Amino acid sequence: MRIVGDAVIVVVAAIACRGDVIAGGDPNMVGVVEWRSSACAHGASQRDPMPADADIADVDDDACAFDALDDGLAWSLGFLERVPEDEAYALTRHYFPSKCGGAPAWLDPVRVPYASQLVSAKGDKLDFLLQVYAAVECEEPSAFHRTVFVFVNASGGETHARGGCRAFRSQLPRENAYYAIDPLPEGMRGHALDAELDAVRKARCDRWDVTASEAAATLRAPTRTYPEYELVVENEDRATDPTEGMQIIENNVGDDMTADDLDEIEADVYDKDNEQLATFHVMLKSDPDQVLRYCYDDGAKPLWPSVTHAPSEDNIPCCERCGAPRKFEFQILPTIISKLDVDAESDYALDFGSIAVYTCSKSCAPIECDEASQKSGAYAEEYVLVHPPLNQ
Repeated sequence: MRIVGDAVIVVVAAIACRGDVIAGGDPNMVGVVEWRSSACAHGASQRDPMPADADIADVDDDACAFDALDDGLAWSLGFLERVPEDEAYALTRHYFPSKCGGAPAWLDPVRVPYASQLVSAKGDKLDFLLQVYAAVECEEPSAFHRTVFVFVNASGGETHARGGCRAFRSQLPRENAYYAIDPLPEGMRGHALDAELDAVRKARCDRWDVTASEAAATLRAPTRTYPEYELVVENEDRATDPTEGMQIIENNVGDDMTADDLDEIEADVYDKDNEQLATFHVMLKSDPDQVLRYCYDDGAKPLWPSVTHAPSEDNIPCCERCGAPRKFEFQILPTIISKLDVDAESDYALDFGSIAVYTCSKSCAPIECDEASQKSGAYAEEYVLVHPPLNQ
C-alpha cells in the first residue's frame, strides 16, 4: 500500500466516519461571522482550570468525531502576522488590538491584574500569551470595548496543570476615562494617562511595564515575552460539499490505492482516540496556519485532539460575579507554539494540546477592585480548560 505524505491521518478520519459524512449535514451551510475590530466596534475568580482528579470527556459510542467539522456554526480563524516596525502603533492599547506575545496591551491601563493573580497554583509566574478583542452582542453597556487576555505557565507540562493557564476579561463603555469615543485615525498616537491615573497605574506594579535598563538598575531580569504578532481574523470557509473529506483523500494518496487498502486502514480505526485525532488533523489541514478558532454562537464547543485526555466540559462553572452561565468563546491551537521561538526539544518549553476559554454569557460589568484580597475588579477571571500535550 502506498500513501503519500500525511494522507493516512486524513484517510483514517474520513473512512471511520464516511457513512455519516455522506448522509448528514447541510451542503449549503457556509459560516459567516463578524468579529469586530477597533474600527467598527460599537457598542469572581477562576476555579482551577483542570484539577488533577478532573473527569475526562464522556465518550458517545454513536457519535462520529468527523461530525464536528460540519456543525453548522459560524467560526472565525486567527492567524499570526508580523507588524512592520513603522506600524507598531497598531498593537498599542489605543487601537484595541488582538495580538500575541510582547507585553499585554491592557484595555483598562490602570486597574491591571495584581501580580498575585498572574501565577499558577504552584506560584509560578505566568507569561502573557495573547489577547482577543471581541465586542459581543449583549445588553451590558460596559461591554462596548471588550478584550480577553490569556496567560500561560511556560514550563513544559505545567500549562495543563492546576492554574497553569488563566484568562481575564476586561471591558469598558464607549465613554470612559481612557479612550476617545471615536477610533483614532490610523497612525495617530494615543494620549498618555494624566498624572493621577498614571500614579495609580504605577502603584499596581505591572511587571511588563519595566524597561531593560530599569530591570538592570534593580538587579532583576526583564520580564520574558514571546515574539509579538498581530492576531488577524478571517471567517472560516467551510466546505460546501459535505463529502469534501473524501476529496481530500483523493488529492493526497497515490493512484494505486485500492478498496482493499481503504479496508485495511478502516480496520485500524478501532477506538475513539484515533478517530478524534484524525478529525483534529483534518480541521487543521484546511487552514494549516490557524492558531485560534473563535465562535460565540450558542452550541459552539472546542474540538479536542483526543477523547481519553480531553477535559470534561460537563461542569463549566457559572460566572462568580453575576451567576450567569459561562459559554465557550474561543480555542487556542497548539500550532501557535511553533511561532513563539521556544525550544521544542526542551522539557521546559511551552506545550499543550489545546486551550478552550469560557466567558460570562452576560459579559457582566466591572466591579471595584478588592485591595484586601488583591483582585482587580476591572479584569474578571474566566474559566479555562487545557488539553495536555499529545506526547504525554
